Amino acid sequence: MANPFEKSDEKGILKDERYLYPEFVPERLPFREREISELVFALKPATMGRKPGNIFVSGFPGTGKTVTLKYVLHELEEFSDRAKCVYINCFEKSTRNGILVKTVNSLGYPVPERGLGSEEVYERLVALLKSKKVIPIIVFDEAEQLLKTDDSKKLLYDFSRLGEEKGLFLGMVFISNDAFFLSAIDERVRSSLQASHLSFEKYSPIELKEILKERAQYAFFGNALENEVIPLCAAHAAKNGGDARIAITVLLKAARLAERENAKQVQLKHVRASFMQEKPVKFEIAENLSEQEFLVLNFVAGGEVDAGAVYKALGRKFSERTLRKAVSDLEGKGILRARRVQKGRGFTRLISKAAR
Repeated sequence: MANPFEKSDEKGILKDERYLYPEFVPERLPFREREISELVFALKPATMGRKPGNIFVSGFPGTGKTVTLKYVLHELEEFSDRAKCVYINCFEKSTRNGILVKTVNSLGYPVPERGLGSEEVYERLVALLKSKKVIPIIVFDEAEQLLKTDDSKKLLYDFSRLGEEKGLFLGMVFISNDAFFLSAIDERVRSSLQASHLSFEKYSPIELKEILKERAQYAFFGNALENEVIPLCAAHAAKNGGDARIAITVLLKAARLAERENAKQVQLKHVRASFMQEKPVKFEIAENLSEQEFLVLNFVAGGEVDAGAVYKALGRKFSERTLRKAVSDLEGKGILRARRVQKGRGFTRLISKAAR
């Protein structure tokens, strides 16, 4: 019996599918020029041996937060050997010891994952920074995980006080979908951090199309896509929160389905079939939503509602800030949709249940 993984007669549509991997960092990031400029402004002092700014990056999933940071960090290290970038996914490492060990290892001083106490690793980090004269830029992705234990909260305190207590500098970048991350940090640490806030807005359908077009140039052979394939992928992602990763992943799935059928092009039917491969997310209201999220969802069940009406109706029980966060969290989960519209001389948001 032939090995099922042996090469078949599938036609080659994809030239280099790496360009369609969500984690791929392209040489150019369209529609993120402002965000890149803000990050460069905050981190550039490190290239001159000065204290870099700390920055908090927020935004909904798929808005380019992580890929933009990785792009900027790569350019920073290419530009200067004074700055050393350390990327930490806090879902993987959120303990004080784990983060300290990774930081020291990333700076070129190997220490074992186990066997040394946190204080000893911390002292090694201090000694290393004094001897090497480098300024680490530490990126905490999924940073909200740092606030779940006293152990990791102490790490933030240690890092925020390095300048005052040891005369050493490091920069910290926090990435989170939670726009209220900074307000949840201990007031003493927040005061020491003095972090600026950079918010990533959702991609529009037009921007999603341009992003896909740019990646498709390198990912596919010529004439490999039917005309409306990219617009359909972009529209699908726009309906799901403007998430660029959804658009890119759907296009890759459609391409693989086309190759499997030995088709000459990726067609609309392949894109629609790729939608079916996505596993719908189900939310058990009683278990997975907070009380305020549950009340907001019930309030808008009848149709589109002005955000101000939500805050007014539920304001006796919760603060407006808490309700704003509930709306944002429900939007991030794909349960609600909120569109910004002009109202008088200002703006408001119209909130409704998302189509599922």
